[in-house]
Amino acid sequence: MAEITRSEAEEFLYREARLLDEGRLEEWLLLFTQDAYYWMPSDKGLDPREETPIIYDDRATLEDRVSRLRSPAAHSQSPPSRTRHMISNVEVEQGSGQGAVVYSNFVVYEARLGLERSLAGRYEHHLRREQAGWRIALKKVWLMNRDFPIYNLTFIL
Repeated sequence: MAEITRSEAEEFLYREARLLDEGRLEEWLLLFTQDAYYWMPSDKGLDPREETPIIYDDRATLEDRVSRLRSPAAHSQSPPSRTRHMISNVEVEQGSGQGAVVYSNFVVYEARLGLERSLAGRYEHHLRREQAGWRIALKKVWLMNRDFPIYNLTFIL
């Protein structure tokens, strides 16, 4: 059984946050398994097929999202947002086999076009040990304000 320590989990989450903040989205995609999902529930988060999610991307759709953000036609991110991801309260729940679930709190600070905002919530990373190291099989993003209107969420949490 592969186990991840809290320190290793923190390093993994900090690296993911840095890649996002630096706009290194292609490298960020490499952190995901080929069968990964990126899910942002809008309600209870029990089943994305039973409730309308804010985002529910498989790996191909996530790659498409990154490609669209890179496109010159992506006016919603021209100029791109400047972000800082703050991660805290990391907890590791060891799974059976080659996986673990890592819970953490986050605050993402965004600055763009003279406006600033913060989004807060909880991450749930389902990590799987692969030959290249730990990879994200599922990233679930629980926004605190998921039941309020969320304007222009055109960067990746």
